[in-house]
Amino acid sequence: MPAQLRFGAVLGLVAAIGVAAAAQSQPANALRVDLYAVRDGAAVDDLRQDELQLLEDGVPQTIESFERVAVAPGSPRSRVFVVFVDTHHTAIEDEPSARLPLVRMLDRLIERDDLVALTSPELAAGDLAFRRKAEVLSDLMQADWAWARRGRRRAPGSKEVLYDQCFDSTRAADRARGAEMKARWREETTLAALDDLVEHLGTLREERKAVLTISDGWQLFTASRTLGEPDDDKSSRSDRLRRFGDRGSVQGSPATPVMRVECEADRRRLAMVDNSQHMRDLTEAANRANVSFYALYAPEVTVPVEGASRAVPQTEHQAARIDSLRLLADGTDGLAVLKRTAVDEALPRIVADESSYYLVTYHSSNAKLDGRFRALSARVTRPGVKVRTRRGYRGLTTDELLSIRRPAGAGRGSLAIPVASTDARRPFRIRTSSWSAAEGGMFWIVAELDYRTRQELEWTAGATADVMVLAADGTQLLSQTLTVKPADGSFAVRVPERGAVTPGEYAVQVQLRPDANDSVVLTDTARVVMTAPRGEELGTPVVWRRGPSTGPRHLQTADTRFSRSERIRLELATTVPGTAAARLLDRAGQPLQVPVQVSARPDDSGQFRWIVADAALAPLAPGQYTIEVTLGALKQSFEMLLVP
Repeated sequence: MPAQLRFGAVLGLVAAIGVAAAAQSQPANALRVDLYAVRDGAAVDDLRQDELQLLEDGVPQTIESFERVAVAPGSPRSRVFVVFVDTHHTAIEDEPSARLPLVRMLDRLIERDDLVALTSPELAAGDLAFRRKAEVLSDLMQADWAWARRGRRRAPGSKEVLYDQCFDSTRAADRARGAEMKARWREETTLAALDDLVEHLGTLREERKAVLTISDGWQLFTASRTLGEPDDDKSSRSDRLRRFGDRGSVQGSPATPVMRVECEADRRRLAMVDNSQHMRDLTEAANRANVSFYALYAPEVTVPVEGASRAVPQTEHQAARIDSLRLLADGTDGLAVLKRTAVDEALPRIVADESSYYLVTYHSSNAKLDGRFRALSARVTRPGVKVRTRRGYRGLTTDELLSIRRPAGAGRGSLAIPVASTDARRPFRIRTSSWSAAEGGMFWIVAELDYRTRQELEWTAGATADVMVLAADGTQLLSQTLTVKPADGSFAVRVPERGAVTPGEYAVQVQLRPDANDSVVLTDTARVVMTAPRGEELGTPVVWRRGPSTGPRHLQTADTRFSRSERIRLELATTVPGTAAARLLDRAGQPLQVPVQVSARPDDSGQFRWIVADAALAPLAPGQYTIEVTLGALKQSFEMLLVP
């Protein structure tokens, strides 16, 4: 068997480790939480499920499974460790003498049967290779750390060399910008690598995973007005480009205008990062994946002489860097080792954490796809026993749920447009409308290809749409493929196709591919919240338009922008009897003397009727307007934007 085993190749040796497909077979709102029970400082190994209560945001949860995980020599389970050497924020790679203390520490921590992987910010999480103790320690002692790099930071074409080329100037302000951009890029790259690592580890096994992170810490950059401001150099653009090109870089390669454009784009992006929030998001995602970080402050734990201490030189933002390591560890039920003298005390804690704990499975009672933090706590009824668990996790968003449950073959596209985008030039968008009744509700998905996009050659032959709808627990509610005619550019889908849906949150994804070019895919997603009705309901409107782009027909639309040459039609589902009324309001909410015609018609299903409100937009000036529809005490409003 090859010495270097990928995680999947070790499955026969470790029954406790699952593959990604097994993880995806679980409902999306199924959570596994590790916790520890102690009494008088000693571990409690006989806790019963009926003695434990787990709470999420203070709400008791129903525990579905409860087991004690014990890892010992000869047991079927192995502990899993990932050693993440932050080569962007530590000099250990360039100081061979600093590696020996790390190797000695790992030798004391890792057992023969443990599975261990080495990685760095430049290695893909999907390529993680788990091996045995001796091989990993040997790699750490190698003079050439080829395992740690996909490409050298200082290699030609790297971002750091690019920034040197662009900002190698006699002006101190230019050099400072270049230095800050490199620091921000390193930090962003490292945190993104940790994101990927957490996501990957979450698919591999249910039990606790430990990431030993060796780093000097991070400044956790936030938005910078100074870096985001344009160059204050008053010289002409051509003079500035000539200056950059003439000076060249430390490697002697001149900065071209194309390089300068890339630098400016990176400068604007890096100026807006918020790595403080990124760190919080990382810890919450790690808790959901049962990943714990043990952060080792490299300047202390890599002291070359065993048992020695040294005065760590004061560096810029040193306190913030140390705090960032503490935040990563504390936020994931791990431990920050910040002093050389703390190593002896920390190792037994890490061993105990990974060797014996309780694993609890439950389905969260909070089915919202809002991506918000959920606090976890636990308590036991046995006197004198205390429990420790993770502080909480971040709930899934619509896009994350869709990503988890995307079927094989989906996601073939090269272009994804987020639903939160407000860009008026978006080539494709979806809009949802809903109606709830006592026996259940339904909603409609309207997807629309922008009129200008429909005129492009690759879209004139028509398109194919893939529609997927998931419940908050990951259950697939609908998967449908539709043909979109070239003349239409829009289509609608009712969910469910028959019957009704229960109250809750649903994730919608629509992918549109031109029949003439299958490599182009436009994607949009939406979150639908179906609430339990308190009485009879007037649904939110399905929107139609008629104008120069539609010919004599009304076509359903997902775009809330209209022109004066169009008519707008709203259709609202209801079972409430009576005559409806509608009026047009200006931005201040004042009624306008523009008529809105109201009628009603039965739906083909016979379950409800449609209230129809229709208005011509020619009398209006560009601006924001509202159409208000009332039916007895019920009211619905629709906001639109009239554009020139």
